[in-house]
Amino acid sequence: MTGKAVVKGRMMPTTTKGWTVAGTAVVALLLTAACGPGAGGEAGVDPAAVSDTPPQPQLLLTFDDQQPGPAAGRELHGDGAAAATIDLLSVNKPTTTFERGRDGGIALRLPAYSGTQKGSFAALRVEPEEWLSPGASEFTFGADIRLDGHSGGSTVDDGDNVLQRGLFADSAQFKIQVDKHRASCVVRGTDGAVTAKSKLALDPARWYRLACRRLDNTVTLTVADLAAGTAPAEVTKTGPIGSLDMIGSEPLAIGAKIGEDGEIIRSSTDQFNGRIDNVSYLRSDRPAG
Repeated sequence: MTGKAVVKGRMMPTTTKGWTVAGTAVVALLLTAACGPGAGGEAGVDPAAVSDTPPQPQLLLTFDDQQPGPAAGRELHGDGAAAATIDLLSVNKPTTTFERGRDGGIALRLPAYSGTQKGSFAALRVEPEEWLSPGASEFTFGADIRLDGHSGGSTVDDGDNVLQRGLFADSAQFKIQVDKHRASCVVRGTDGAVTAKSKLALDPARWYRLACRRLDNTVTLTVADLAAGTAPAEVTKTGPIGSLDMIGSEPLAIGAKIGEDGEIIRSSTDQFNGRIDNVSYLRSDRPAG
């Protein structure tokens, strides 16, 4: 079952669940972590590259235009700068819903864990592919999540894919996932792959903001507990990456694994079990290398 909507880029609302007006929390969070208080030209930051207005991401899904209830058949709208076609894919009985999320907003509730091929599986498929091919550019991607207590443990569903494009065997891939309640991020290009893994065990009762940034040969994974009021946990890894040329590759997948045919891979879904919100992708015009 598929719900489809063609979405044109729109200006962001004045506020989005506590985010700044100018861009996504993913971007703002990473800029804060990278620069820190008092950072500037003397700390090696190019003042010309720093702006009071963070760039608007090409993709931003907040779901705040939705009402609580079944998600099947709904039109899905985004607030990103690029046009996108968004499909809700379902396997077996559709159970995906919209429900109240953090701070009164709306979140996408993906299927609970079943462990069998007869269970319910769902993902969002995002196209077109051109602006979702980072090439050698700097880019960031991420989402807010609240994971179920029981999530994973079978060959059909042995992980929680948050956001990804490309598969393990592909020459190019970027991905955020949660395995055994710990987040990780991988970016793979023509020269190699870099993976950043967090040691923080995610509490199913709490909302977290996951963000991954590729800059040159560095991949930074940031995990923020949205209710803790503490500094985000950050993991940075470096290594050869090269270019992520993904024209003709699988579409961007949110919530489960999608194959070359554009459908959920039923034999190994890596279904995200829980709630997801504020999905973001931003590709910079500045080359990463």
